[in-house]
Amino acid sequence: MRLKTGLSILLASSLALASTASYAGNGPGRGGADGTMDRGQQMDRDRAFDRAGMQDRDRMGMREQDRDRDRDRIHDPANMRDEDIYGNALMSEGERKQYRKQLGGVGSEQAREQFQMQHERRMQQRALQQGVDLVPPGQGPIYGGELMSVQERNQFREQLRHAQSDEEREALKAQHRERMRHRARALNLDIEGAD
Repeated sequence: MRLKTGLSILLASSLALASTASYAGNGPGRGGADGTMDRGQQMDRDRAFDRAGMQDRDRMGMREQDRDRDRDRIHDPANMRDEDIYGNALMSEGERKQYRKQLGGVGSEQAREQFQMQHERRMQQRALQQGVDLVPPGQGPIYGGELMSVQERNQFREQLRHAQSDEEREALKAQHRERMRHRARALNLDIEGAD
């Protein structure tokens, strides 16, 4: 489901960017010689923005449902999927089984949080030692990720993960996008190539 959501977002973003470029007169479909759009182009642009808005609302609803489902699954470690375990790609099957067993044996909520924090630190250290990306559950590719080091990507993912609200998360993403645009310009790269 997350793959479908990601693809939908990517498609909506592409349509919105293409429509915006056409509207601004920066690409094909520019319209008349004076840069005006014909009615069909205007309708296409409006439909793309409407679709993107609906997908954003759908995505927010799905994000809340995913959080509720994940919260339930995490409270019952025996039902945890591999992808629900932080750093699962860096663990062997035996380590994932052991993690579920140990997490299930932890009594209080505070002790469970302590155990998970220790596990996260071990996985962060392992990712650093191996020089690989550590993608927390629910996160995907990073805008401009190919312009970043592994350490930068992992640090940014952790910032997003620990954001206190959706607004804070969106602000972090906006700042990040601007940094990546600046980096792409400094390297004389086309920003579309940095997506």
